[in-house]
Amino acid sequence: MNKAALLVLAAILLILYACAAPNSRKAESNLLTELKKWESFDSQGIAEVSYKGLSLRKMFSAAKNHGTFRLDVFDGGIMGVMPEPLISFYAGEYVTMRSTLFPMLEQMNPAMLVPTEGLAFFGDSDSLFAKHGAEIIETRTLSLGDMQISFLGDFRVDMIYDLNSDSEIQAKYNTNKSLSELVFRGADALQVKLIFDEINYIEPEITALPKPQGGLPGAGINPFQNMDIKQLLQKLLDNTR
Repeated sequence: MNKAALLVLAAILLILYACAAPNSRKAESNLLTELKKWESFDSQGIAEVSYKGLSLRKMFSAAKNHGTFRLDVFDGGIMGVMPEPLISFYAGEYVTMRSTLFPMLEQMNPAMLVPTEGLAFFGDSDSLFAKHGAEIIETRTLSLGDMQISFLGDFRVDMIYDLNSDSEIQAKYNTNKSLSELVFRGADALQVKLIFDEINYIEPEITALPKPQGGLPGAGINPFQNMDIKQLLQKLLDNTR
């Protein structure tokens, strides 16, 4: 190959690189922006729970700050005016649940119902991007242990699937590409849908629930052993009408 041909080839490669580099940087920037949204937020809206023909709608507030998450479910009223939520879930240095309606929930391991690994997955978006950004950009998917995550073409989170609990979380977006719903699907037709009225991408202060006491009678067992989910939802409906 003569010098002229080599110069032409080099020029073509430089042009291709110059075109690809901005696209690569844009992809990296878009991915990191989307990961940041899942790192910390404060939100409120309506929670819909459905199971085999039964359904209920309650107000909720949910806040996440890196590795700490709290969800509160309220029965009507104005958010913040309720003296105490019906059900609260907290995950941080420990995982616990509190319920004024079902105190038995406080004596169980919440990990039986909630895949806490998925909650912690987006705790440090910079670290996640540094370790797995290239893989996500190339495949739009990521597998870590029992967790499988898929991304849309513009790197918005699409689906999170937990092999261990056979549950999934699907993200839905409005026409402005803003997160509008999170749909949790569990085994045996249980579905929980969080419909966001408001979501702010800030680092909120999160008040931890009291740490669970070790050695409680029944701690670590499933309080639903003699009550199926349909009975539980029916009781919740009966007590909150």
